[in-house]
Amino acid sequence: MADNNDKKYIIIKGAKVHNLKNIDLKIPRNKFIVITGLSGSGKSSLAFNTLYAEGQRRYVESLSSYARQFLGRIHKPEVDFIKGIPPAIAIEQKVNTRNPRSTVGTSTEIYDYMKLLFARIGKTYSPKTGKPVKSRVLQMLQIILHRLKQVQNYKYLRPLLPQKTELKNNS
Repeated sequence: MADNNDKKYIIIKGAKVHNLKNIDLKIPRNKFIVITGLSGSGKSSLAFNTLYAEGQRRYVESLSSYARQFLGRIHKPEVDFIKGIPPAIAIEQKVNTRNPRSTVGTSTEIYDYMKLLFARIGKTYSPKTGKPVKSRVLQMLQIILHRLKQVQNYKYLRPLLPQKTELKNNS
């Protein structure tokens, strides 16, 4: 039976990739983790060649054999044991844009996917009432607007729809 604490950590035992000399680690999950150290101490070996490589390898293994045929083979990092590692993405350490407003999201092109995700799962709340805003059908909006007209002045603005033009046969 798995210990409940095991789900809270990424556990690495016997990592021997590049500068790593048989190290054991217990890294908290769902936290912002920073890896620091002297040049040549194995920061990139741990982050990219161990954690990222194993997360990416496991992700690729979860794909169908048809999808895997288009991807290159990802080698397993030299490690005795890794547990609790989620699928992974990596961001290169280079500046590839001159725009000062670029973010990690825009430079990795994940920003558009995040907007789509939050648009799908997000909920809109009224700033006045704090209640969720619901979508309305046209008939319901007409009833609400009719009631508003009786109580107060309002403006109802909408884009004009282009007129349908009929093609005339010049024969």
